[in-house]
Order: sequence, then C-alpha cells, then structure tokens
Amino acid sequence: MTDNKITNSISTEGKNSKGARKRSMLLIVPALAVAIGIGAVLGASGGKAEVYALDATASVQKGLITVSGNGELRAAPDVAYVQVAVETRAATAKDAQSKNATQFAGLKKVLFEKYKMAAKDVQSTGISVQPEHQYNNKDGTSKIVGYISTHSIRITTRDLEGTGTLLDDLSTAGANRVDGIQFDTEKQDQYELQALEKAMANAKLKAETLAKAAGRQLKGVVNIAQSNVSNGPIPYYGNYAMKSEAAADSAGSTSVQTGEITLSTDVTVVYEME
Repeated sequence: MTDNKITNSISTEGKNSKGARKRSMLLIVPALAVAIGIGAVLGASGGKAEVYALDATASVQKGLITVSGNGELRAAPDVAYVQVAVETRAATAKDAQSKNATQFAGLKKVLFEKYKMAAKDVQSTGISVQPEHQYNNKDGTSKIVGYISTHSIRITTRDLEGTGTLLDDLSTAGANRVDGIQFDTEKQDQYELQALEKAMANAKLKAETLAKAAGRQLKGVVNIAQSNVSNGPIPYYGNYAMKSEAAADSAGSTSVQTGEITLSTDVTVVYEME
C-alpha cells in the first residue's frame, strides 16, 4: 500500500509539472511573437520606426506621401453684366406692349449709337405681358385693372469705370428697373493656371515638411489630380433707384464699386520619398 501511494504521488506531481510547463509555454509564445514583430519593424527601418501622418490632408505610407494643396488668386474684374428692364403699364395688353416697344427703342438707341455696343453684348432675357389685378380684401375677389409689359435685357460692358454713367443714361432713355450687376473676368483660363502654380507650390511645401519630419526626402511626383476650381463672380446688390431725366441732370453719375474676384483651385499630389 505504501508503494502504491508513493507511485501515485509521483505520477500526480509529474502531471502537475507537465501542466505548469504547458502554461508557461503558452505565455512565452505570444511574448516571443510580440518581440519578433517589434524586431522586424525596427530592422526594416534601420532602427527607426516608420512615421505616419494622421491629419485629413496628408498621409505617408510605404514610401509614398499624399498631400493636398490650395492656390488662391485675387484679381480685378474686367467685365460687368448689367441686368435692366423696361416696364410699362396700360389699360390693355396691346397698349402696354406698344408703349413698351416705343420706350425700348430709346434704350436701343443709347446702347448701339451712343455706346457703340456690339450686338452680341446686348441680349434679351425676358419679354412678358401680364394682367395687373386689384384685390378686394373684404370678399376675396379681384379684378383686372390693367396690363404690365416687361422687356428685360442683359448688357455686357468692359468699361467698368463707366458702369454708373451707363445706368444713368439707360434710365434717361427708358429703363426703369435694374435687376442687378455682376462683375467677372474674361481671363478665367489665365488666372486658373496661375492659381494651379500656387496650389502645386503649397502642396510641395507640405510634402517637404512631412518628409523631413519622417527623416526622408522627396524623390519625385507619382500622381497629380486637380479636384476643385471656384471663381465667384461678384454680384452687386444695390437699391439702385432709376433716375428721372431731371434728376440725372441735377446730380452726379451713379457710383458703382467693382471690388476683386477671388479664384481658387485645389490639387492632390502623391510624392515618392527616398
């Protein structure tokens, strides 16, 4: 009996010892895996960890760096689009339209004879004849009391300094409504190229900064993509009251401020590093 107890005791200890060794091995293997992984990363980079940029506009990955660049250009406008209209009223639609045609003829005379406008620079944008209603708030009824005839035109002028004087002359000639003035440029392609140069310079500066922080240098451009071009014409929102002929004679010409045009573009550039 004593021998059996001793044998059982030895057997139990052997099993416990084997179990402990197994648990030790399970703990050692993951630790070795982590150590090997760290060594591989350090070895691949010559003892230096790879640097990854985590912002929204740039990234570094596998020897490539991707950045976005923005270029903005401000310039004086060189063209203005003037929207004016002749609006007339009469008891009948025919009379309103006839009155409008007569009044509009005076407008054309100023544009084509005094200002020597080219036909392509004067464009009709709307012609309409509509009844004018008078509403009775008591019983909710309405009746036609006349007709309104409207002829709207869009005028292109490159004499920006003379825009105010043009408005005054159009007012005297019969235009009695201004719907707006918009300043723009006819050098869109030229300005876009200049903005692109600025965007590329901006992208390169970002890439050089990030590469330097990573202990690397730029080698060359892998890919370029232009993502956005914006050119906002400048609208002129003024409560311009069309002057009567007498008022135009007694006052100076209308003053209109042109401001500046802002043109911007974005690029995304992928660089290779060494």
